[in-house]
Amino acid sequence: MPRLLQEPKEEHLAYLKELIINTFSQPIITTNDCKLLEEAIVEAINQRLSVDTIARLFSIKKSDSSPSIFTLNVFSSYIGYPSWEGLIKSYVEQNILHQKAILFEVIQNTISIEDLFNKLNASSKSALLFETINQIILCKAQQKDEVFFKRLFELQVVFEFSESYKYAIYHTIHLLGSLCKQNDWLAEIAIGHYHHLPFAENYFLEWLVVPEQHYYLPLLENSYKSNPSIATFYHLIHCTHFAENHQWELFLEHYNKITESPMHNMLAMRWLGVQLYYDKHFENGLHHDKLVDKILKHASTNDNDSGHRVSSIFMISTYLYAVVAFETIIALVEQNAAKHTAILGYWAELNYNQLKVYYAFALVKKRRKEEAVLVFKQIKPDRFDLNFKTRMIAIYSSLNQNLN
Repeated sequence: MPRLLQEPKEEHLAYLKELIINTFSQPIITTNDCKLLEEAIVEAINQRLSVDTIARLFSIKKSDSSPSIFTLNVFSSYIGYPSWEGLIKSYVEQNILHQKAILFEVIQNTISIEDLFNKLNASSKSALLFETINQIILCKAQQKDEVFFKRLFELQVVFEFSESYKYAIYHTIHLLGSLCKQNDWLAEIAIGHYHHLPFAENYFLEWLVVPEQHYYLPLLENSYKSNPSIATFYHLIHCTHFAENHQWELFLEHYNKITESPMHNMLAMRWLGVQLYYDKHFENGLHHDKLVDKILKHASTNDNDSGHRVSSIFMISTYLYAVVAFETIIALVEQNAAKHTAILGYWAELNYNQLKVYYAFALVKKRRKEEAVLVFKQIKPDRFDLNFKTRMIAIYSSLNQNLN
């Protein structure tokens, strides 16, 4: 059976299934439903799909492959389209018009919050939906619509996690964070309403770690009060923040409350980094070599997954830079990060780009200027993560002055 050149998009398959159910006039949740649908398709268009094929589309039967183009064309014909391509074209056209209509109503301020949320939550998750919600967020920020922002995370269609749209969620969260930085009224809403989100992850707290912003630590405090299970994250972020601001008594308050080594690769790197801070300030570097050895041999900095490895090295390099451990940054990059494959995920690519900033700076400090120039030329200053952007720009600017 011929296969598609490209995998069908999740939103298109969801739309197809919705239209099939509408045409069939009943849900498809059992094998018997699939058998009845098989017969209905034969009767309607004189073509046949097996019960197993139908069951795989509706996830009644497990499948590791996408439907064939024949299968998609038959289903499309059953619901009144000339082909799968014709269905997609119609979907895109309708979706664009629908999203524009919602946006126009928001701009004109002629739609109630209830209607807006109902329309958005009834939409299919798509790249276009995220473009629309980002435009709505910007518009609502200009309108200072406090009710909208207090209820923002009721938009399940936007914020319910999906692997296919995790980067879209990430960009929406960072847009929201940028607006909180610029608007005190919105920052207050974030502190009061974004500390306990109804999702597996608190995107606004965990995907946007910016303790230097005035709203973040109060937000983190509220989150810890409502969810004590984040204790390790809570204390590590405070330790990092207080060390970088030379508030060592406050640093110790949190350092002494960390009771276990975190398993998550990024938190594990933060814990090692916080120990570097402690050792330098309170132990005069007595355990520095031992900690560096742990870092170089740590499972996360040697992970077989190149994305995890590069991101882990970037995270610990943030702390190594602060304690002036430039030799260790160079060793990690040249011995471990350089092993990364040509293909990285979006986040790992951002982190690798930022890691080059630390690497170039370390090369300069170790008088390897020619190599530093080559690395510096590879850095993309428009690709810094909002979590680290202020710091990255400062170091990048310093390098620019020294190397050009």
